[in-house]
Amino acid sequence: MNTYNLGISGSWLILILLMLAALLFTIFIYIRTNPDVSRGKKTLLAGLRSVALVLLIFSLFEPVFTGLKSSVILPKVAVLLDNSISMSLEDAAGDRKEKYLKSISNSKIDKLSEDEANFTLFGDNYRNIDVFKLDSLGFNENSTNISDAIRSIFNKKSDDNIRAVALFTDGSFNSGSNPLYISEELGLPVFTICIGDTTEPKDISIQTIILNDIAYIDNPVPVNINIKSVGFQDEILKLSIFDNNQLLDSREILSGDELFESTIYHTYIPKEAGNRKISVRIDAKDGEITEKNNSLSEYVKVLKNKRKVSLFAGAPSPDLSFIKQYLMTLPGIEISEFVQSSGSSFFKTPSETDIADTELFILIGFPVSSTPDNILDRISKELSNGKPIFLITSLNTDFNKLKKLEDNLPFNTASSRPVEFGITADFTAKAITSPIMRVEGTDDDISKWRNLPPVLRTETFVRPKPESEIIATFKVNNVPLNEPFIITRNVNSRKSVAIIGYSLFRWKLLGYAAEVSKGRTDQFDGFTKLIENSIRWLSVSELSKRVAITTTKKNYTKGEKVEFKGQVYDASYLPVDNAEISLKITGVEETRDLTMISIGNGRYIANLEGLSAGEFSFDAVVNRSSNKLGSDNGRFSIGETEIEYRNLKSDVNLLRAISEITGGKLYYNENTEKLISDIKSLKNFKEKPLTKRNDFALWSYPWLLVIAIFLFAVEWTIRKRSGML
Repeated sequence: MNTYNLGISGSWLILILLMLAALLFTIFIYIRTNPDVSRGKKTLLAGLRSVALVLLIFSLFEPVFTGLKSSVILPKVAVLLDNSISMSLEDAAGDRKEKYLKSISNSKIDKLSEDEANFTLFGDNYRNIDVFKLDSLGFNENSTNISDAIRSIFNKKSDDNIRAVALFTDGSFNSGSNPLYISEELGLPVFTICIGDTTEPKDISIQTIILNDIAYIDNPVPVNINIKSVGFQDEILKLSIFDNNQLLDSREILSGDELFESTIYHTYIPKEAGNRKISVRIDAKDGEITEKNNSLSEYVKVLKNKRKVSLFAGAPSPDLSFIKQYLMTLPGIEISEFVQSSGSSFFKTPSETDIADTELFILIGFPVSSTPDNILDRISKELSNGKPIFLITSLNTDFNKLKKLEDNLPFNTASSRPVEFGITADFTAKAITSPIMRVEGTDDDISKWRNLPPVLRTETFVRPKPESEIIATFKVNNVPLNEPFIITRNVNSRKSVAIIGYSLFRWKLLGYAAEVSKGRTDQFDGFTKLIENSIRWLSVSELSKRVAITTTKKNYTKGEKVEFKGQVYDASYLPVDNAEISLKITGVEETRDLTMISIGNGRYIANLEGLSAGEFSFDAVVNRSSNKLGSDNGRFSIGETEIEYRNLKSDVNLLRAISEITGGKLYYNENTEKLISDIKSLKNFKEKPLTKRNDFALWSYPWLLVIAIFLFAVEWTIRKRSGML
């Protein structure tokens, strides 16, 4: 039923009165004309002006024409069809694909029209199709994501009047969240059709490999391997573990029961740095339903186990000895010591490689007046690349030379004189929250730091940079001075700690050691804690590297699209959108070149299809305006092993729970004849009234004004030609 209405923003009475006034005014004007014209011409002119005035007055009242159109939307069923590889496998009950297609045909759901059903195929993702035929199913999706398919109904259930869901699947989801919860949120009855055998087929499989993503050379890494065997009672299973296809370990496992599940523990000790592929394989047995799940691989990134720390000192000192002694107790630290002897020479001269390989610089009373400029230039270059620095000054520190490094320090030097005096560190309550000062993480930490023995410093004045944090000031003769003693800075992934003072060993010798010698072994060791916290904080990278290129996953199946994603930042960690990223993908028998495309905000993507099965590595080089920004590399594999082969049993319990919790019904693949009739018998499976309202704001259309102007123009032309005033 259609209804129409014309409304205005004011009173209809006023509108009519104004229109009548316009008509009367026009008639009054044309009763007598100069010169006098014929009655017909007067009538024409009066009519033109009257219509023009009426249109103008009508527009001023903002007329709106409203049309209401009522109709009904037929109830629909959302049909979700599993298009994953597992739906075409052979299981213990036979050909699953044949049973699947037969269940669809028996239900006649494929005969429903566009007005009666919405069809969606799902697997890795979901895809809506307008017209469904049995050959629409390709069984080529590499995983099963039921939850996203159900979630896709949320946005269209109201507009399309969807009243029920028919879900055809084996229920074995291996991607996305548990579909039970999203089904309950949907608020529609879900009729589940269980495809496949609900009993376990005869099979041996590796379910998962659990290990760390990152490991270090010679550091043991636990590896948990979960295996499953069905139908091979009291059989010997031979399991092999490989590192980059080199055999690490081989074991024989006795399967106990008919259904045997076990976790195998292995300790992996990496010997080489790089991306390593850890593979596990179980020898196949006669009678297995498939051998494609007998192997599995994971990748681990192996790093050098030692972090290179370089100590630079202007001369031997107790601070240098105490700090080096502490560093030698730390695992994973490789110490290089470069101490000046006489003049500009060193006991061991740092090479360009020594400086370039350094990951943390510790400067103790360095530089001095005789320090070579080329050494400082090389250190400055490495600091500019984001490497951290820990500075402890001394009586002989040359602050003019130090200015070469000031871009990467937390302060700028105002003035300095080598005048030595004693100070006591003064730690503020606010600064105690810094990770540099953390002892136990309680309010008592501040009292421990405030009881440290005096140390020394020179008459040096510095200006902390805006991003810096003053951890401690100092007192002289118990008089607080608002001058920095310990300063930290963390900006654009560049970290630095500076202590404007020296003889810190006194905290160890006169404080901690003195108390321990008296038998008080629970005393606070401020020296060790400061060095420990500082090195730990400086060693932790808070930002990702400037260039990061990865694949979306490590293991792909044959025929699956390999997806690359990347992020690129400049030296200030601002996203770079105009970079050129060249990828070189290398396999045993083939090599591909690829260019990544920008999608904004420093993000890049690329896709590659058609690779054969095997192991692949990739190298990425990033340039901008012929300048190299960075590089990255990684590995991935393409194999026959599909995630769909991990679980070959239909999960009838999940499908039953979904149907029960939503008010639907569970069917097995052989009894779907009543599916449509059961859906249509639902109380809520009914038409939905729909009223469409269309508003046309007539006053906003220019044609009203155009017509009025045209009528005035015609009137004016006739008057002129008639010689009228």
